[in-house]
Amino acid sequence: MNKTRRILLTLLAIVGLGLSIELCVVYYNANFVVDAQPSICAISDGMDCDGVAKTSYSQFFGVPLSLWGVILYLFFLVMTYVDKLQNVKGFGILKVFKNPLSYMFCIGLFSFLVSMSLGAISVLKINSICIFCFMTYIVNLLIAITSKTKEFTVVQAIKNCFIDFIEAIKVKRNAFWFFLLCLLMSSILSYTTVSNILTPQIEKQNQMKAYMKGYDEITEGNAIGPKDADVIIHEYVDFNCGGCFMAHVFLHRIVQDFSNVRVYQHSVPLEKTCNHNMQHDGHKNSCLKTSYALAAAKQNMYWQMSDILFGSSPETEKEIIEEARLLDFDIKKLKEDANSDIVKEEIKQSIAEADSKEVYGTPTIFVGLKRILGAGTYPELRQTVIEQGGKVKE
Repeated sequence: MNKTRRILLTLLAIVGLGLSIELCVVYYNANFVVDAQPSICAISDGMDCDGVAKTSYSQFFGVPLSLWGVILYLFFLVMTYVDKLQNVKGFGILKVFKNPLSYMFCIGLFSFLVSMSLGAISVLKINSICIFCFMTYIVNLLIAITSKTKEFTVVQAIKNCFIDFIEAIKVKRNAFWFFLLCLLMSSILSYTTVSNILTPQIEKQNQMKAYMKGYDEITEGNAIGPKDADVIIHEYVDFNCGGCFMAHVFLHRIVQDFSNVRVYQHSVPLEKTCNHNMQHDGHKNSCLKTSYALAAAKQNMYWQMSDILFGSSPETEKEIIEEARLLDFDIKKLKEDANSDIVKEEIKQSIAEADSKEVYGTPTIFVGLKRILGAGTYPELRQTVIEQGGKVKE
């Protein structure tokens, strides 16, 4: 390897390593530090490293992609100086790497192709990009280009990697260490995948999906429960109301415990911004939360959003989007619908309906014809449902 190529590859690997370490810090702060300050690359909704780091796409086998990046660039550094390192005492095993430029070219090119798929996910699925991530994608491509020489074609580079690997494991000692390494890596990745010790966002995602399990076939818009139900419950809530959260939990349980009950949840935001009845802005961002609940209904995911709004208590649009990314929302459509005139009109209609039933406080629950003010207790609600004809599941 000539001096100029070595210097360029060293600089690229160091830049990639620095970016990956910074991304590890971003990932840690985003997922493990409560109330962490936004990172330097959290520029806007469309360019947000923090938001991307909180998604399930920021990991592979339970290990953050940023940490995979650290390993990748350390490998590039080793390969850049492998001809010198293999002569150092204790590093003789590195002599199996006979064509370092071929390895760097193949892995750099492969990493770039994988990066492009991740970039597409960021743009099309997450609806936000990580600037530092995209910078590593460019580094990967530059490493592949810098590693390429006239001495080998793309096919020959792949062939060199394969032949070197076969020749290496023909030696029993090398085969033993390779097997041991594979066993160690598979054990570590199995643990990280199952435990989610490095990916709390995956654990949260699984919990959210488990909470809604069993409701997929009985949810429609803002309704949950069988369509042919004998007992109909209408629940009027504000997503910033503590008692509404309890009522929300109780009614989820009612649907689980009874076979013939259907619940309709109606949002009545107690905020002056969108509710003409309010003289003061009592519940900040209630209108925003309602708009996202109604927008989610257009993807038949009203109840998933309702669980997010009550369970995680997001306070801003950004926080709502971050939670929504953990589930299968179409983020672009969700944001467009939440800010549309159609949803604004639906909020007015929901408030008008509440007015017609003289609902001026939340939670207000109608079980059949019986009105209940406040969440009360679950036994009381359960007894009311039974009195109105609810059938307890056997």
